[in-house]
Amino acid sequence: MKNSFESKVFSSEKVRLGPEEEMIVRGGRHLFPLLPKAFDGVKQIGILGWGSQGPAQAQNLRDSLAGSAIRVKVGLRSGSSSWKAAQAAGFLEENGTLGEMMAVARESDLVLLLISDAAQAELYPQIFKTMKPGATLGLSHGFLLGVLQINGDSFPKNINVIGVCPKGMGPSVRRLYEQGKQVNGAGINTSFAVEQDIDGKATDYAIAWSIGLGAPFTFMTTLEKEYKSDIFGERAILLGGVHGILEFLYR
Repeated sequence: MKNSFESKVFSSEKVRLGPEEEMIVRGGRHLFPLLPKAFDGVKQIGILGWGSQGPAQAQNLRDSLAGSAIRVKVGLRSGSSSWKAAQAAGFLEENGTLGEMMAVARESDLVLLLISDAAQAELYPQIFKTMKPGATLGLSHGFLLGVLQINGDSFPKNINVIGVCPKGMGPSVRRLYEQGKQVNGAGINTSFAVEQDIDGKATDYAIAWSIGLGAPFTFMTTLEKEYKSDIFGERAILLGGVHGILEFLYR
């Protein structure tokens, strides 16, 4: 069976897609009470960035973990124009849920790197040095893996590296999560990847992250497959590749 995985917390099931079987995890708000158990060892989740995915993921995880001992904290560059937007969403310095990006990366057990691709390519050496040993790096796009491969670099060996990649833009991730308050199971499906697992917890961290975002279905992939398929889909379909081919043939 393709993409087999095992969770210590969440139930998985097999689905048949043509000749192949795939393992998935069904989400839902009834699973939110299991999130602290799945995030074993995580006291703080740091959300770095406030672009497309940052606002949605920060708010969804905060709401899903409400009442638990896990803090969700947003990290932004000093002087960022997004500071006021994060404050308006309820992330404040006064209550310890908003801070400078590298400080948040340094103190967090799970660091979700949601800054732009260009910023990731520029800042990854500093972020890697800043993260504490035993922490977990979370990505919502495998692009950084491609950058590392081109540069001949690699992820630090003393951290977990996981991916959770929503199949929709950030505003939709938040909108459907809020819709799920009335319709259990509403949300954006995600793929997840475990690139590096140093303590046996990475799979449950990734699935918990996905469920906390409100994903009704979670399926496994790899970071390499994710970024290559994503870039191909964007360039060949969303940004005009098909249109260009048809126009060329017409002319």
